[in-house]
Amino acid sequence: MPPGRRARRRWLVGLAAALLALPGAATAAGDGKVYVALGDSYSAGPGLAPTREPGCSRSAANYASLLAAALHLGTERRDGWADYSCSGATARRDASAVSVPEQIGWARDDGALGPATRMVTFTAGGNDGWAGRRHDALYAVLAACVRAGSPCGPQRRVGPVGRLLSEELTGLLPSGVASVVDGLLADGDERGRWTLPEDLTTARMLRLVRPLVAELRRAAPSATIAVVGYPSIVPSDGRGCAGPLGLGWSLEPDETRYLDRLLTAYDRAERTAVAALDRERPPVRYVDLRTPSRGHDLCAGGASWISPPILAGLGFGGESLHPTAAGMERFAAVVGELRRAVAPPGRPVGRRARDDPRAARRALRRDRRTACRRASKGTRRCRARG
Repeated sequence: MPPGRRARRRWLVGLAAALLALPGAATAAGDGKVYVALGDSYSAGPGLAPTREPGCSRSAANYASLLAAALHLGTERRDGWADYSCSGATARRDASAVSVPEQIGWARDDGALGPATRMVTFTAGGNDGWAGRRHDALYAVLAACVRAGSPCGPQRRVGPVGRLLSEELTGLLPSGVASVVDGLLADGDERGRWTLPEDLTTARMLRLVRPLVAELRRAAPSATIAVVGYPSIVPSDGRGCAGPLGLGWSLEPDETRYLDRLLTAYDRAERTAVAALDRERPPVRYVDLRTPSRGHDLCAGGASWISPPILAGLGFGGESLHPTAAGMERFAAVVGELRRAVAPPGRPVGRRARDDPRAARRALRRDRRTACRRASKGTRRCRARG
């Protein structure tokens, strides 16, 4: 080969090596990002500025963004991580909404999921139906219960007022007024209309979560999969609370007790389902947000990590009943306890090199090479072995 062509070839090889060393090169090669986030609005962080993806109400201050920043993973999509979470997403495929299976497909098509992916997180299930009841999905039940004057829960009875007026209109009345009037004329049993704690079984949860875990295991065979639960949204002691002057939203004590039982049943079913799925590899972990957020629920006033319901027309804005900025910061720290799973090979996060056998061996090889170069003083080839 002519000298000019050899030099040109060496230059091209060097350029290719330099490009492969750039951040995001693993994605270009189809190896995957280090960290991928999926899920619904409790992952996306609606209402938290700045917004990264308006179509999904995805915030640049959600727990995935804060965790990626703490791990120095660079710019989303371009460098070492990617976030596909979207408000309203369901755990099952749904023609009327974005679903987590779709998000997995997008991440796989983009090359974000692959053998180099070390961790995947998702929060999902709150927008899915459970038993075919009128108030079935977890978030829909929460939104219906916080409307002032709206009958809520299986213990309530509904009368003519509730049947004639929509829940959106009764929600505009001062707290308790519609409930009192309706209660005086009540004659209809509500039990069949509301999701019950006993509807949220481990078997149903497994049918919801197992397909997601199986798909992620195929797409990212080396990743730790973290199923992130929902926070404490209502108090566990049965206290009620309301918006200013009771307008717009309120929670009666019997409603908070019903919602707390419902959220507790959901948490227990999800935790048990994840434990059953963790018997296979790669590992699946459940991240508990209820315990660290106790005392920071919707009724906690200035200490709340949950945004209060915000009226938008006849409904509530997307940020209603979702984590505040302070809540997201705390949740990022809780999810971040799995940070060792995200540590790039040879660069453990939060761990000194001398505590890592592989890092220690690499350091020893570097020391030997350095000593050899110093001894040779550039006059002979260094033959030190690592």
